[in-house]
Amino acid sequence: MIIRKIPRTDDLLRSFVEKHALFFHSSSWLDAYDDRLTQCAILNNNQEVIGCFLYFQFRKAGFRFIITPPWTPDIALFYVNPAGSVVGRNSFVKDLMKAVSSFLSAQGASHVSLNLPGSVNDSQPFFWEGFVPRVRHTYLLDLRSTEDQLKAGLSSEKRKSLARAEKDALEVRVANDHTLLLDLVLRSLSRNNKNRNTDILAKILKRQVNGPNAIAFAAWQEQRPIAATFCLTEGRRSVYVFGGFDGDNRHHGAGVSCMWQSILEAKRRGLDIFDFEGSMDPKIERYFREFGGTLATYQCVEKTTPLMKLLFRLKGHKPL
Repeated sequence: MIIRKIPRTDDLLRSFVEKHALFFHSSSWLDAYDDRLTQCAILNNNQEVIGCFLYFQFRKAGFRFIITPPWTPDIALFYVNPAGSVVGRNSFVKDLMKAVSSFLSAQGASHVSLNLPGSVNDSQPFFWEGFVPRVRHTYLLDLRSTEDQLKAGLSSEKRKSLARAEKDALEVRVANDHTLLLDLVLRSLSRNNKNRNTDILAKILKRQVNGPNAIAFAAWQEQRPIAATFCLTEGRRSVYVFGGFDGDNRHHGAGVSCMWQSILEAKRRGLDIFDFEGSMDPKIERYFREFGGTLATYQCVEKTTPLMKLLFRLKGHKPL
């Protein structure tokens, strides 16, 4: 297998992306990023595209970093497995992951941290290449249940929040103003000191909020927007990407109502899965858990040079 970086203007991947409806590889999504994002094609020995993935690179204090593209759930690794037998399919995946891990290792970054899609469960070749696999968690909600079943699956706290929002006459409606969404999301990011790559965030919202893949809702109280959620669809799933609320005008049921309407809208569109995208933060994990989804794992792979490890230890945290 061959891994090849693909310039944005190259048509090599276009038909493959369109055939498999790979939203996070579409120009609609990638146009929000500058040249720090790299798109790669995976080719077989006949120079045919059989897969693709993304990564984001930048420099800080003279060091090179490779990470999952900001605001993208994972590296969007997708491939077509041509093998028929179980052994053949497993061997194909092993070879493909060897090629990907070797390619990424050869980029010579001081630190690499990449989220693999939940569909990828073989990180062993990354381990062999010197990466450290780490398990992360998300919750997946089965949208093939009825609306009543979905509501019954909510925690009592979440049901009370929805009832409180209805009692207080919160209005939850489709959000199609990217500036409104951006303001609420930036407020939340600022409170949590996570307001990085907001230029990309702004471009994503401007391009996607009224697009066919977006599911966005905002909660209004007395003509004031106080919370919002933004999700995107790809294939048979909808994934929660980000949300925000007005810290000066909080309502216990505002964010919950926006998320609930996003779930219902994903169901109305005939999707199978609502992916909360996951968080390792205990408070956020509990918030997602109480919507009744099933715990699922996905993997993150990391590789850090000795010098970078030392600097991380001196700083006491990772600067990402």
